[in-house]
Amino acid sequence: MKSFLKYTLASVLGVLIASFLFFLIAIGIAGTVASSSEKSVKVVPNSVLYLNFDTPIYDNEPSDFMTSFNLFNMENEGAQGLNTIIKCIENAKTDDNIKGIFIQTLTVGGGVVVAGEIRDALADFKESGKFVVTYSKSMTQTAYYLASVSDKIFINPEGSITFNGLCSEVMFYKNMLDNLDIKAEVYRPEGCVFKSAVEPYIFEKMSEANREQISKFITTIWDNIVEEISASRNISIDSLNYIADNLSAKNSRQAKECGLTDDAIPYDMALEYINTLLGNDSASKVNTVSLSQYKKVPVSDKEFTKDRIAVIYAQGQIYDGKGDEKKIGDVSLAKIIKEARLDNNVKAIVFRVNSPGGSALASEVILREMILAKQAKPVIASYGSYAASGGYYISCCADKIVSNRNTLTGSIGVFSLLFDAHKLFNERFGITTDYITTNKKSKYYNPLDPVSEGFDETMKFAVNDIYNTFITHVADGRNMTKEAVDNIGQGRVWAGDDALEIGLVDEIGGLNRAIELAAEAANLSNYRIENLPRPKDTYTQIMEMISGESPDTKIASKLGVLYPYYESLCRLSEMNEPQALMPFTINIH
Repeated sequence: MKSFLKYTLASVLGVLIASFLFFLIAIGIAGTVASSSEKSVKVVPNSVLYLNFDTPIYDNEPSDFMTSFNLFNMENEGAQGLNTIIKCIENAKTDDNIKGIFIQTLTVGGGVVVAGEIRDALADFKESGKFVVTYSKSMTQTAYYLASVSDKIFINPEGSITFNGLCSEVMFYKNMLDNLDIKAEVYRPEGCVFKSAVEPYIFEKMSEANREQISKFITTIWDNIVEEISASRNISIDSLNYIADNLSAKNSRQAKECGLTDDAIPYDMALEYINTLLGNDSASKVNTVSLSQYKKVPVSDKEFTKDRIAVIYAQGQIYDGKGDEKKIGDVSLAKIIKEARLDNNVKAIVFRVNSPGGSALASEVILREMILAKQAKPVIASYGSYAASGGYYISCCADKIVSNRNTLTGSIGVFSLLFDAHKLFNERFGITTDYITTNKKSKYYNPLDPVSEGFDETMKFAVNDIYNTFITHVADGRNMTKEAVDNIGQGRVWAGDDALEIGLVDEIGGLNRAIELAAEAANLSNYRIENLPRPKDTYTQIMEMISGESPDTKIASKLGVLYPYYESLCRLSEMNEPQALMPFTINIH
């Protein structure tokens, strides 16, 4: 009887698992077929493009099926691509059926640099004479920065706007490590005082050098934000700083009195206002088209020309091995760059970097492919929110570098971080180790023992050697001396505007400006854009999920603002080799 129940239950479980897998595969096949046979969308006259930026925004539109696909309406409702957002705004500018843009957002999923690029696209859209109107229940500071370019800003009568300046926070773990009898072993080149990624593990607060660099770049970013809001809202910079210093816009009434918004009204009244702009009766239904719909509108013939500019996206931390849409793997990215180099129809490459860095060795592998590509065709680098340390390393030899004003870049330096936990294991847990060696310095690194003389010597040599290689690459790519690079290097992070002044970048602008420069360098007047890496089809994503290869983005959504700290702790496992990585968590809000 027991055997019968055991085999019966096992059979039922097997059927259920097989049915579930079949269900996932069926959905994947259906999704693939649906996406391949997607009908184009036709926009009716007198329509409004509706935009919302609350979900995560990546440089290149992700294809994360399981976290963003709604099975009931067969729509992607998750993360968005900055490239898609900007392209749709550009198309709407010349689309006679689109009369304006209506934005409704609480925050901006990609941060201040993403907000700035969208803001620039909206400013260009307004040159057509069409309107941009924003309505929100409440707005974060970054959302308000984006919205400030609008012709009108409305907020709910009970809503609020956060407008209090920028703050950068760093979490420190030294006291926790001391309590556990764990010692952080830090290796960085002599003089690399600004390479502050290791500070949370050896200090209780910021060093003076780190405080200096953070103060410099957040002040630059805030000045840029205030300057643009001032120009759009016709409020003096002094007044805006007064509002921030005194929290003078705590509610909707104060926000209106300060001039940050135009009125505090319910949502239905905002729609009535849009109807007046459209020439409709105030009670009419506003014809809106969402971004997910509008991106399916047929494109011009230019998209089907033979000549292409490849936009290669490098997003996330840099690792050895394979990467995906959210992290950079040297094997994967080097292969993509090589394929673009060897493709005769690709006339130029735009290398879009949004990375705080990572493995120094992986960065070297990627840079080599970039140098080979540059020898074959024009290569223009475009910087997103970050292009620091390894992110700068992999792109420093581009023909030209275009940075956003608020990009965090530079951080030219290297470090290695390991942990000596022998006191914790030996004295608290009673765990000891013993060893036999064949040579004088055979003993390498073991967290259960003090750092050996041979390992200490090797790590000191490695970080200095890699730093020398790093500044040599930058000197060659930027036509500077190694001494000049070292003077502005030493791990220091710079905002884009400051990076322009010291020669780390060539021009301030967004992705579109980089594409324009690539077209000019390649003598192209008619071309299409090829975004790389290409999105994975639904079936592939489901197979990766089943095999455990798909990244778990649910953690980020669950942890929210705590996710960067979770990421910082996870990265500790990668510190066994030299890292070209900027500070773990620069949390600006």
